[in-house]
Amino acid sequence: MRKIVAVLMLVMFVAGLVLICDSAAFAAWGKKNDAEVEAQEEVADAPEGKVVCAFKSDEQMTEFEQLYVSKQATFGRMGVLQAYFTMEQSNLTEIDRQMNDKFGFKMDPNKMYDLNREKKEIRELGLVTPPAQQ
Repeated sequence: MRKIVAVLMLVMFVAGLVLICDSAAFAAWGKKNDAEVEAQEEVADAPEGKVVCAFKSDEQMTEFEQLYVSKQATFGRMGVLQAYFTMEQSNLTEIDRQMNDKFGFKMDPNKMYDLNREKKEIRELGLVTPPAQQ
């Protein structure tokens, strides 16, 4: 009996899917594919770019390719580092805001501080010393 009920429910589910997916949905799907074909045709019809560098040999091409790949990889890493730097700046701004709102304390990044847990106080120790140049 359970098997029959399960099969009937499955048949009803499939029938519902068929009724929901009418020809309008399939027509929209076909239009999407037509748009993709048109976009591909536009790319194929695009004018060729201007030659900005020509190579005299395969060795030159290989050397350039290695430099080009290195440069692209560096751009990628710089983008990641920039995003990380921006995120950390936002974190610092939020921490500074919370310190100011909750404790009325604004920390100067050019100064050193000491947090004394026993006395429950923070002391300003002076300016941050620049690293010694070699």
